[in-house]
Amino acid sequence: MKRRDFFKASALAGVSTVCGSQLAMAQEQTTGGNGMPKLTPPEKPAELNLCLQWWGIPGGEVKQKLDFLEANGFGAVEIPSGDWPIKNGEALVDALKGRKLFLATACGPSDFSYAEPEKREAEVQKFLPIIEALGKMKSVGLIICPARGQLSEPGRLSGKELRKDFVENTGKRLAQHAAKYGTSIVLEPLRRNETPFLRQVADAARMAADIGPGATVMGDFWHMGLEETSFMGAFICAGKLLTHVHIAGLKERIIPGIHPEADQYVDGFKGLKLIGYRGAVSFEGGWPKNPVDRKKDLPEEAKTKLILNMVKLLREQWAMA
Repeated sequence: MKRRDFFKASALAGVSTVCGSQLAMAQEQTTGGNGMPKLTPPEKPAELNLCLQWWGIPGGEVKQKLDFLEANGFGAVEIPSGDWPIKNGEALVDALKGRKLFLATACGPSDFSYAEPEKREAEVQKFLPIIEALGKMKSVGLIICPARGQLSEPGRLSGKELRKDFVENTGKRLAQHAAKYGTSIVLEPLRRNETPFLRQVADAARMAADIGPGATVMGDFWHMGLEETSFMGAFICAGKLLTHVHIAGLKERIIPGIHPEADQYVDGFKGLKLIGYRGAVSFEGGWPKNPVDRKKDLPEEAKTKLILNMVKLLREQWAMA
């Protein structure tokens, strides 16, 4: 058995231990073939709903952007956070009428690590109207990272204190508000150099389960590439709590397909298929350097070609999963 296969099998064998009772069904495994765990078939088959973040969609006007997505086989759109949903939500909802696109998540910065309760409360209050707007738009939810950095500066909670407060107070209140408006907060695990905790999808699933209704989780292939032993096992850990996925190149955090030898997502797509995932798989990353002038951004037509190349690559690998 190859080293990578050994670690992957070990990760799948420990899925139910890591994830708790939610995934106890993953304990039974096949002993040969592709090593896939025996899971209850999902009620509906998984779908690959490719998605782009608003800034990365070609076109200037809203209609142009949505036309591009539909014409090229995308299933969803991801929007900015902040006051963007409040200012633009109604117009976007109108523009989406009659289209086969759904509104995925809003993604924006968050930080609940302040030691002063007043500052944490201000962070909560900042997000309440955004969550309400997303609910009215029928968005999947608001991506939340409880803390960024290593909490080494003064005036910050320790990782243990922050986790407890987020689960029992700030995060729970946001989740309850989200549930009230028919949406969710979507917990995002990051890399170890980016956050003091919440680095694995299984941990996010445990936190979301502890928080209760209105809390879901996401996985990001870029972060998972460092923190997870198995993409498949990570997604199985999330199960029905998984509502969003980010994807980028695995060698560089740029659009998939630039380094095809490294950009291998079949293992993760198998996990998404096993849990019947039907949410968005959204590109979050940068662009390669301009080969003509490295100081300039790539021209729009070059970016469009790379987007279409990514679509082809991901659909081929989804079919292989």
